[in-house]
Amino acid sequence: MVPIRTCIGCRSQTEQDSAVRFVLDGDQVTLDAERKRPGRGAWLHRSRQCFEIALKRRAFNRAFRKPVDTAQLAFEDIERLTTAKKAGWKEMNTR
Repeated sequence: MVPIRTCIGCRSQTEQDSAVRFVLDGDQVTLDAERKRPGRGAWLHRSRQCFEIALKRRAFNRAFRKPVDTAQLAFEDIERLTTAKKAGWKEMNTR
């Protein structure tokens, strides 16, 4: 059974495998590609729409329960992570 997470952008529930995790590094929000960093996490669908909604509504501040810095976040980082995971998954399945 795959854990269920709530997207901080659209607020709908989704399986953990279809979302990306963000954590705090000081007061700066960073992408947790491996999903192993300690601390509170915020989950987001891998869609530009959810990303933009989360930034506009300051959802990261609510998720982390304090003011945080999101200036360095870019949707392209999420796209790169998604592309890398798909490439790795295809390689594993062709062996």
